[in-house]
Amino acid sequence: MTSDREKSPAAYEPTSVTANTPKGPVTIYVRCPPEFFSGLKLESGIGSFARYSSIIQKLEVFERVASHPEGRVALAVDDHDAVVAYAACWYPEVGDRWSKLDNLMYEMGAIEVSRNYRNLGLAETLMQMALKDELFDEKIAYMNGYCWHWDLDGTGLTMMQYRQMILNFLKKFGFQEYYTNEPNIALRQENLFMARIGSRVSAEDRIRFRNLRFGIVNR
Repeated sequence: MTSDREKSPAAYEPTSVTANTPKGPVTIYVRCPPEFFSGLKLESGIGSFARYSSIIQKLEVFERVASHPEGRVALAVDDHDAVVAYAACWYPEVGDRWSKLDNLMYEMGAIEVSRNYRNLGLAETLMQMALKDELFDEKIAYMNGYCWHWDLDGTGLTMMQYRQMILNFLKKFGFQEYYTNEPNIALRQENLFMARIGSRVSAEDRIRFRNLRFGIVNR
């Protein structure tokens, strides 16, 4: 099946690579522009379930993220134009603790693979391709791991097992766990905060980050 995305490449600018999986071909698109999402749909394994809901459940959210300055969206799309996995990144919201260092902090806001497409290496490919962006060299990319967002039913894992899975996954890409007294992270022992310090982040900014983890703001 040939999609309009393949017929008219000039209308789209994201980097892409196609992987052959047991579920059929899946194409990974990185840095999708706002107009990219027309004609797509979310695969049935992404959505709202009994005890788990996807962070992003509407394509309009991807469009909003991609429209923001330095917003990044990466998608895995099957040959029926269904989104089977995604990663979305953005600057923290004004008022959020991590926004206090201006544009230094950059949130890995959401990454998910459809329940029907897990264990195929899609998350790894999404992250590998997304992190090639030079933007990450000058940012501290971070991820808030809130246990109330985790798909325990879909994976059959306990909270602590799921926590360890996230740790192991993100460590592959240079993320480390950092301790913080940020209230939402500190609310549950299962929660975690991980960050990846870009190669061009200065020693001064590293100190500012260290202090901000405990609520101290250095301008």
